[in-house]
Amino acid sequence: MAKVSSLFTSGFLPNSMTVSIEASPVPALTTSEERIITLDEVSWHDSYGDCWLIIYDRVYDITDFLAEHPGGSEILLEYAGRDASVAFRGTGHSAQAIRALDRFCIGELPMHERMFRKPGGFNLSDLPE
Repeated sequence: MAKVSSLFTSGFLPNSMTVSIEASPVPALTTSEERIITLDEVSWHDSYGDCWLIIYDRVYDITDFLAEHPGGSEILLEYAGRDASVAFRGTGHSAQAIRALDRFCIGELPMHERMFRKPGGFNLSDLPE
């Protein structure tokens, strides 16, 4: 664990008081414990500098991919902050493109907001091309 110390001088503590807290590293997400992200939270990430979208109930932060997208960033920005499942499948992405999405996955929708995936459901890469 890392030890973090800060000197608070904003009036909450005396100017000379030091506060120490223990900080634990955050474990990486595994497929069984993905971060749950609501539709409302996704909707706030709708710009070129902060672009999230949803594909088959999984949430992807594609901000760093916008400039690399072969079809241009504009098409991705049309779906920034919302679901892009139908558009993604409708454009005939290759199996390689589908697998490449994994590196951008940051979580999934809560069960009550999902439209496609259910417990023990499928991955995008399981779908036929």
